[in-house]
Amino acid sequence: MEIIQLAKEIRTAIKQNNVERVVELIGSDMELLNLVTTFGTFLHVAATHGKLEIVKKLIELGADINRRGAILGGGAINEAASDGHIEIVRYLLSCGAELDVSEPERNPLFSAILGGHIDIVKLLIENGIDIHVKYTGESMKNMGALAFAHERGQKVIADLLDPDKKEEYKDTRQYETTEILDYITEQFGPIDHTISEIIPGSKVAVNVQVILPSKEHDYITLVTTGMSDVAMDDSEGSEEFKYAELVLKLPANSPISKEEMKNKDHYWPLKWLRMVAHIPHKYDGWLGEGVILPNGEPPMPFAATTALSCILVSESEDMGSILDTENRIINFYTLLPIYEEEREIALHNGHDFLMGKFDEFGISDVLDINRKNVGLEG
Repeated sequence: MEIIQLAKEIRTAIKQNNVERVVELIGSDMELLNLVTTFGTFLHVAATHGKLEIVKKLIELGADINRRGAILGGGAINEAASDGHIEIVRYLLSCGAELDVSEPERNPLFSAILGGHIDIVKLLIENGIDIHVKYTGESMKNMGALAFAHERGQKVIADLLDPDKKEEYKDTRQYETTEILDYITEQFGPIDHTISEIIPGSKVAVNVQVILPSKEHDYITLVTTGMSDVAMDDSEGSEEFKYAELVLKLPANSPISKEEMKNKDHYWPLKWLRMVAHIPHKYDGWLGEGVILPNGEPPMPFAATTALSCILVSESEDMGSILDTENRIINFYTLLPIYEEEREIALHNGHDFLMGKFDEFGISDVLDINRKNVGLEG
């Protein structure tokens, strides 16, 4: 069996909590056991999905507990802390997992704060994680866990980190210039609310503006702001493509409340909007029309409720681009979730051909998790 297909089957078995199948597929192959893919190692995958028994079995087989990987680039404990799996965090600690604070994105305390997981924050503090380490980068200055908790609005966690209120907190967040917000409002209507975030280690702080359905636009619109604070590609000749923001359209009845977003089947569109906005800044690259980002390789469905598995960056028909007061051209791109078979069409015939197919079959740029797969249509 080819390694890509084998890795896919192992990930599927992990998600199904099928310990016997995982053991059967990995066997005694130590290289396979510690293989690092887009999702990290298989230990990362098990930690992310909360599969404690598989975590135990992988460690028993000899998995490297501190191998770095996945989007955050940290250990498996970081993934467990991020997704709120406290029993896995506790078990990994009992096995000697390293509390890596070398970079903010690898710091499990920051991951727990980001997810609002109070019990995990307590557990990490009890196990001696450094709560005083601070980081400075393009999107943060002298940022420690306490300041990060305040930035995230996690008052209970902030009280845990500084029970005696010894440190004075000053809000250092950078707010978007009104010209971009005015442009968004002009195109789609008034902004209902903003989903704010700071991702440790990223060059930018990306906020998501939420515009509710209206008579003119019968869908929910999500638009990023902050992605364009830093150029994506600073090479010569790229002036027209250096700065960008992203748009994602959801059905009018989509769940978007904070409570509803705790369900991964509801959260994935927002998760990918944020993640795509950070990719060029975390990896010193760029995004533009026609770029396709798969959910792993081979692509895996974004959620149990859909077979969509890739993101196509397309031109935004509604917004296009603007020239701001600093003479920067800011392009707006719409994210289109697509199927693996549709990605193959774009790879062989170009993304314009695929967009033509969408027009032919009446497929709009509003997310439909059960829409027709044009890659299967003759």
